[in-house]
Amino acid sequence: MPIERSIPNPAFIHLFTEYLGLSAVEIDRLLEKFHVRTIAKRSFLVQAGEVNTHLAYVNKGCSRSFTMDSKGKEHVLFFGFEDWWLADYESLMTRKPGKQYVQAIEDLELLCIANEALETLCNVIPALRKWRQGKQLKMVISMIDRLIEVKSCTPEERILKMARSRPDIFQRVSMQDIASYLDIEPPSLSRIRRRMLEGERST
Repeated sequence: MPIERSIPNPAFIHLFTEYLGLSAVEIDRLLEKFHVRTIAKRSFLVQAGEVNTHLAYVNKGCSRSFTMDSKGKEHVLFFGFEDWWLADYESLMTRKPGKQYVQAIEDLELLCIANEALETLCNVIPALRKWRQGKQLKMVISMIDRLIEVKSCTPEERILKMARSRPDIFQRVSMQDIASYLDIEPPSLSRIRRRMLEGERST
C-alpha cells in the first residue's frame, strides 16, 4: 500500500518537489513504491553477509553503520539521522553480500524502496536518475573527505568539526560509537571533550 504524503518528513517531499521539480503525478508514482518500516533500537536494517536490496530514508530516529574486523572489534563508518539515506551501497549496487552492519541507535522509522523499483522509476523520470547519480558521487566524495580528515586532522579538530555539523550528536550517540567513528580511544575522547567544554564555559 502506498504511503500517504502526510507520513514523510517534510524534507523528503521538498527534495522531490522543490529540488528535483517532480510533478504531482510523479510524486504519487514514487510514493507508491515506498513502504514504511520500523526497526527497534539495537536491531538491524542489514547485516554483513546479507544482500542489501532496499534503499531506506530515515524518517525518524538515528542509526550507525559499521564493519567488524577479524578480532570482533567494531569500526563505525557513519551515523544516519533524520533526512538521511541508508544502505550498504556496495551490496546494493553489486547485488552481492555486503560487509556492513546498519543498526538502530534509536527506534527507527524508515521509508524503504526496493532498488529494482527505484531503477525502473529512474528509467521513466530523468530527474530521479540524475539525483541518484549525484547522490552516488557525493557519497564517494564524502568518504574521501572522511579519510583525509582521519589522516590529517588532530583529534581536537575532528571533534570540533563533528560538534559543529551535528550539535546534538553527544546527546543521541554513545561516546564509544563517536570515538570509533573519529578513530579516537574513548578515554581520550572524554578527556578532550571535557577540556573543550571547560574552555567554552570559561570564555
